[in-house]
Amino acid sequence: MAINLKPLNWNWDAVTTGDTYPAINIVETSSDSALTRARVTVKASGSAVASLTLDSDATGVTINVATAGAWDFTIDEINPVTLTTGWYNYDLETTDAAGVISTEFKGTWQILSETTD
Repeated sequence: MAINLKPLNWNWDAVTTGDTYPAINIVETSSDSALTRARVTVKASGSAVASLTLDSDATGVTINVATAGAWDFTIDEINPVTLTTGWYNYDLETTDAAGVISTEFKGTWQILSETTD
């Protein structure tokens, strides 16, 4: 049985609305089970409704290697043009082959206003 550790706090760098946030690759080298899903949910600070969801079962997350012992996935480029200026909270969850859901990361993300047209 794996140790269930507290999620890593990882605050994303601020980005200006309309600019593309670069892709992020995440690698786990000590996983006990194969990876079946990775999902990122972004909510405006204080909101209960998701502003953005990226999911390997849909779009926005690509699982590159899913095997136990060493899996990796990529959060695809994000264009926050649909997000209004402000602070957002996010978390990143994985689901393994046994159906165990783990929150790997949590943090904040600031969307800055655009000055140029």
